[in-house]
Amino acid sequence: MLAGCFGGDGASGPNLSDSPIFSAQRATPRGDLVRAKTVMGGAVTIATPKGFCIDTTSHQDTEAGAFIPIGACAALTKNAADPKPEKPAFLTATVLPMPVQAVGLPTDPDARLREARGFVQSDAGRAALSRDGRAETVTLLDTKSASGVLYVRIRDTSGGLPDSLSDTTWRAFLEVNGRLVTASATAFADQPFGQGKGLALLRDFVSQIRKANR
Repeated sequence: MLAGCFGGDGASGPNLSDSPIFSAQRATPRGDLVRAKTVMGGAVTIATPKGFCIDTTSHQDTEAGAFIPIGACAALTKNAADPKPEKPAFLTATVLPMPVQAVGLPTDPDARLREARGFVQSDAGRAALSRDGRAETVTLLDTKSASGVLYVRIRDTSGGLPDSLSDTTWRAFLEVNGRLVTASATAFADQPFGQGKGLALLRDFVSQIRKANR
């Protein structure tokens, strides 16, 4: 039942090879930097933590869903004087309609989180978390839940990820205005997160999204 709620978050993303976040040849003009974007016809606003900006050249926004890639503002402009976080990271947000399968889930938030935790620990859940849909590529490293949000830390060895990124990612799953939002935080391979830093960044990201949708 939960399978529809846990698709891959598009970590390799549409057209990300051309994104200023990963391309040395492209840069975003400073005037085009944004830290919040409303998607799916005004249903959900994605807002970034301090030092991060949205790559508006690579995002997708349709009636079926939205994908928002996010990098350090300075990485987008290629100007070290522009804002940047303390630790480099790549963030994404995916917004989808709440799957019809979710209607059958318990209405109690704690019960829903228990169902979700059980799902991600199953073979079907790991397949849903994989970029190529194969459970064997995913190792579940940690799960946490708080305030209606499920946090999972996974290692995904499947392809499709920019070479500069770590294969270990923190993801958060939450409901916002009747939509399913998946937020993720991934370190760069040569600058891994320190102890607890990835989860702390993701929690800040989730907090910014919730503040923008009060």
